[in-house]
Amino acid sequence: MYTMTDLGTLNVPGFYPWAYPQSLNNSGQVVGYIIQSDPYHAFRTAPNIPINPETDDIGMLLDSSWNVWANAINDSGQVAGSVYKSDGTTAFAFRTAPNSPINLATDNLGSVLGSGWNTSAVSINNSGQVVGSASKSDGTTSFGFRTAPNNPINPSTDDLGLCSPTALNDSGQVVGLFNIGSNTVYHAFRTAPNSPFTPATDDLGSVLGSGWYTSATNINNSGQVIGYAYKSDGSGAFAFRTAPNSRINPATDDIGGLLGSYYSGDYFSGWATSAFDINSSGEVVGYSIVDCSQNQSCQGPGPEYRAFIYSGGTMNDLNDLVPPLDRDHWYRYLMFATAINDVGQIVGYHGDFRPGIGDTYTGYLLTPIYKAFIQQPINADGSSVFAAKRGVIPVKFAVTQYGTQSSCTLPATIAITRTAGGTLGSIDESIYSMSADNGSNFRIDSCRYVYNLAASALGVGTYRVDISMNGIMVGHTAFALK
Repeated sequence: MYTMTDLGTLNVPGFYPWAYPQSLNNSGQVVGYIIQSDPYHAFRTAPNIPINPETDDIGMLLDSSWNVWANAINDSGQVAGSVYKSDGTTAFAFRTAPNSPINLATDNLGSVLGSGWNTSAVSINNSGQVVGSASKSDGTTSFGFRTAPNNPINPSTDDLGLCSPTALNDSGQVVGLFNIGSNTVYHAFRTAPNSPFTPATDDLGSVLGSGWYTSATNINNSGQVIGYAYKSDGSGAFAFRTAPNSRINPATDDIGGLLGSYYSGDYFSGWATSAFDINSSGEVVGYSIVDCSQNQSCQGPGPEYRAFIYSGGTMNDLNDLVPPLDRDHWYRYLMFATAINDVGQIVGYHGDFRPGIGDTYTGYLLTPIYKAFIQQPINADGSSVFAAKRGVIPVKFAVTQYGTQSSCTLPATIAITRTAGGTLGSIDESIYSMSADNGSNFRIDSCRYVYNLAASALGVGTYRVDISMNGIMVGHTAFALK
């Protein structure tokens, strides 16, 4: 279901560094950092190609005692991250100009706080807003911050309060975790757009009851939050994805784990699954710890960290969806999936375990092989509005393989979600199936995937249609009934 590009690394004579991709934008640019002993290097790639050592190092600062971490990138190519001295004496957050290296004169977000303050940036949105944390070097004071677009930190306006932000979306909603009253008890939170953190309204985790901790790791533009929940005694953990702008619901938001993972339905078995990123379609990527005695996909004795994608309600091991990895170095597998964009591309890093040489970690970029495009009468921009009394709405998708070739060989399935009007959420198949269709499967007509939706059965509202192949979402559309 994916082609794989090995992202490589930066050239360091005499040393094979470890590469950790952290984020990618919708153009396929990847950012992350290279660990090669001090100093650490940050990189930003060109769209859809491996790291170019001549062009992609975004800045050696001052001297070799400075380390650079790139944590996030937006669609303009702006990068947010952190710079720190290897002796721990100084650290500051930065935001670059689009597709430019770090400029110390313009990109330092933290100097406005004065001496003794350290800052770090974890996420950036398409407006150039940055979130992160600021703390006094002596540990006496700390706060989360969210900047104004393309501005440095302003302590009088950007202070989010006592919290640790992890991400923000284009509306300025921030997620992360906060201390609920004990140094060891944390809950996930989601703020309102461009609003301060308010524990009374933004806490997502108390619904799990006492003894449960939660942490939010990311958010999409619909307000869906992902993260992980774990018990205070270490006895269980699961990854979650909330409904848009809703709190965690254990009955519906647990996304499960891979076959043989330490996960169990009763949450008794220990750390298992964690979600790292979510795209606009609600697809989630992360990792699951797998017991290899129960999962034949493992390459070693186990347990192993296995990268996953949760798409169309199905948890998939990404190792099963890519061409076989080169096994010349004993064994290799995709360990972590760290980010997914709205095109469905995924980045992460894989382990390369080589006897006598040592273990290394390098980045990968996965690109979907199949992509579905909506056909008339539904508009591609989601602007279509039909009468609710209309008999049927023909949903037609054209599917391409490798970007150009028409393809209609794989079976496809449909999922319908009401996003506005009436009861929100998934629509049961019995409501929208027609006599001409086979369950939730598409018919193939002239190499087009066709499904006839019953408009009158759906009723007034706004709807999203997702098409999946082999459990992976390959396209979607939206329309309204009035």
